[in-house]
Amino acid sequence: KNQRKSGRRFGGAGQSADPGWRRSAAMWPLILGGLGAGALAARTGLRALQRSGFKVELPAMSMPGLGALQRETLKGFETPMSRTEARHILNVREMNPQKDAIRDAHRRLLVANHPDKGGSTYIASKINEAKDILLGKKAL
Repeated sequence: KNQRKSGRRFGGAGQSADPGWRRSAAMWPLILGGLGAGALAARTGLRALQRSGFKVELPAMSMPGLGALQRETLKGFETPMSRTEARHILNVREMNPQKDAIRDAHRRLLVANHPDKGGSTYIASKINEAKDILLGKKAL
């Protein structure tokens, strides 16, 4: 009866045998926040040293699974578009694709990226330029 009236059962509602676990659990956000702040401060300090002329050798880091985000793959468009870049834009694998394959790839990409349908005018112009280069209508 006394247990029901007080609402306590097995040492109290929501209480553990060790009350210190809450303090240790509350410390994790502080520890992780401190590590993050320290890493940002270290990066800022190293960049400031590099800008001031001090030579700082940073280790080359590679993170598995993030190959698509490396700087080498995030290049802009070439100024005079090459045939290789035109093939990459139209996603055509063959070195010398057939005219029908070029036109099909161009049509598929332009339908998906048309400016009248909310696509970019710049991207549409690059798709058209890639088609012209691969069909030989535009000189390199």
